Amino acid sequence: MGYEPVTKTIFDTKDAPVYVVHATSVVRIQIVQVLKGLGFSDVTGAADVAEAVKMLSDAVSINKPPKWILTQLFPTGEANALQLGMLISRTPELSGVNWSLIPAQDELFAVQFGLENGMLSFHPAENLSQNEGIQSDLQRLMDVATTMDFESEIITLNYTYKFLKANRHHPQLLKMSRTMVELKPKNAEVLYCYADGLTLNGKVEEAKKVAKQAVWADQTMLPRVQQLVTEDGKPLLSPEEVKLLDSKKSSVLEAFGVSNCVIVDSDTSSRQHVKNAMTQLGLSQFHEFEDGEAAWNHIKANKTNTLLVTEWKLRKLSGMALVQRMAQAGIQEIPVLVCSAQLGAQDKGLLEELGTAVVIPKPLTLDHLVEGIRSAVREENMPSAYKGAIRKVRGLMRQGQVKQAKKLWTTSLTTMLIPTVYQKATEAEIKLAEAKLEDAYAACHQALTLGARGAYFYNLMGKVLSALGDYDRASKWLEKANAEVPLNVERLAEMAAVEMNRGDLEKASEIMDKASAVDTGNEKVMEAKAMLAIEKGDQDAASDVLKQLNDMMNVVAHLNNRAVTMAWKGDPNKGVELYRQALQAAPTSGTAGQKSFSPSVTYNLAMALARKGDLKGAKAVMDGIDLANLSKGDPRLAEKVKALNLKITDALNGKGTLNLEIPKTNELSRKRILQLNKVAEMAQAKAAMVVKELKLSDTIDYRAVKMAEKPLYFKPKKAAAPEANQPKPAAAAKASPAPTEVASNKTPPKAG
Repeated sequence: MGYEPVTKTIFDTKDAPVYVVHATSVVRIQIVQVLKGLGFSDVTGAADVAEAVKMLSDAVSINKPPKWILTQLFPTGEANALQLGMLISRTPELSGVNWSLIPAQDELFAVQFGLENGMLSFHPAENLSQNEGIQSDLQRLMDVATTMDFESEIITLNYTYKFLKANRHHPQLLKMSRTMVELKPKNAEVLYCYADGLTLNGKVEEAKKVAKQAVWADQTMLPRVQQLVTEDGKPLLSPEEVKLLDSKKSSVLEAFGVSNCVIVDSDTSSRQHVKNAMTQLGLSQFHEFEDGEAAWNHIKANKTNTLLVTEWKLRKLSGMALVQRMAQAGIQEIPVLVCSAQLGAQDKGLLEELGTAVVIPKPLTLDHLVEGIRSAVREENMPSAYKGAIRKVRGLMRQGQVKQAKKLWTTSLTTMLIPTVYQKATEAEIKLAEAKLEDAYAACHQALTLGARGAYFYNLMGKVLSALGDYDRASKWLEKANAEVPLNVERLAEMAAVEMNRGDLEKASEIMDKASAVDTGNEKVMEAKAMLAIEKGDQDAASDVLKQLNDMMNVVAHLNNRAVTMAWKGDPNKGVELYRQALQAAPTSGTAGQKSFSPSVTYNLAMALARKGDLKGAKAVMDGIDLANLSKGDPRLAEKVKALNLKITDALNGKGTLNLEIPKTNELSRKRILQLNKVAEMAQAKAAMVVKELKLSDTIDYRAVKMAEKPLYFKPKKAAAPEANQPKPAAAAKASPAPTEVASNKTPPKAG
């Protein structure tokens, strides 16, 4: 996706300290022994939470905090485990500490609050009352940790899933399992949980598909899948479906809804090799091409139930250019496999930013192909996965369907768990598409504070700042994105446009040469070429490029931005000159988009002349528009022309004044951005645990909230100074270690 939050790990090494907090010494010792038997080398027991807090204080002072604390809710004393959990979540020095709860039967009310506030897992007290139960329950935790690659966030999700199912929170269970699939898409256990969540929510057909994927990922999952039953008590999978899965003869492509394959490779034997492998997976419809251009023409017209397998190095149009054109056109429904031995680090960075392809190496093997298909098609066949939803939203916006994109995004936010960093970044994209530029910048800034990183996000920030007219900062962000991924032609075109707005035509030309080397026929590249030719006054070159464009409105938008910027800087004649040069280069006939170019530019030329006070010139320009013809092709523009013409005529006849202010975009934007930055600095946000996105807060037991209200705090001891022959300073000699405290109503000091 281009920006990924950092994921913590746990239990990947077992030499970090572990605390066991339990009031019963016999059970506490048993738990310690079991943990040591599981490989943990440094396990310490404590009788109550206050003692654990003191241990934490001592451990932080020597920079050796525990990795995990396993505690009862009320061991002994006043302090409780929920207070301890809140202390851990709010104290920077304890950011790497995880905690788990041992609740009694009448203490299960605290589990939900704990899960929403950073708790790793929960282990019912009856399971940890004797040695065999302790061994079984903690071994299960270690198995989950291993399955989930020791990622603490995923372990928490697994235990949250367990809690939600036990309490029959089925809608939230579905949200949770969707997120688990997104985070661990290849994991059979996670796929099973998702199938279970779908089944419990009555989504039978989708549940069947995911259940088959779980078995495909791990054949041993079949007995558990057989136990899934629908709301009416019937098995999810029919005996015939189970038999087919058990025989391992089911088509993996059939499970994903793929019926035909486009293969692009100049080498005949390579294409045949892909066909043979696909045939083994149950596919029979193929479309073969030797070059990327022919494949592109086919793909534009055939998008349904299609899988693309392409080489990277192709004639006419490279695989690199092909996947960029698909992403640029918003074609998200075709999963893409790049099958090549010729990809470098920059190529892979581009594919990661675009988020549209999976790489499988040559020579191709069936295992590689199967793994690639699973990765490439999973999001299209699991539309509830949030990254798939984000791609669909982006695709709609690229196609100009902003309202549909916003509607899909609103639905996605209510039906699935989406980490806040992705929410803010996607919100910024939508606000940018809606031209709500300050809102877009605010969302970008919030995403940045939440940890958004990577070429896609840097590119988004650059586009927002460019739209705001802050071209200097936009240039820096786009260059930062380009440093990570230098092959994105759409970004190169954006960078060239920014440099034109900065007045550096030489640098813009250099950037366009790089873009043309990747894909000279790309729509965005040709738009930027047309803009640059107009800026240079090369009307022949501009005319040649404009004739190849179907839609010229981006060129019109660039001209408008340049004219407004120059007018604001006190040089309105430059904008007028650009409009006139564009009109001289405009095609006289062609597509609807080409026909609307001249009237749009003429209207804006008249506006520019009127703003500088040349009303007669503006009137002469307006009279040159064929209003009757324009009304047929672009009625909305025709109405704007009529309105402006009337204002200019009235002003010339002394019937009114024409107030056309020059929008000072840069000045206005900078003031608002400064305000936004101050607000953001005052409320620095942290990425919340994904569990919080469940929004179960309204159903949390009030007892748990009250238990956590009274804060714990601690002051780690300062490390002892090295021994020396000289006496200690008097102030240091008087100092004494800060006591461990259970706070009353005092404001807790900062830890450390």
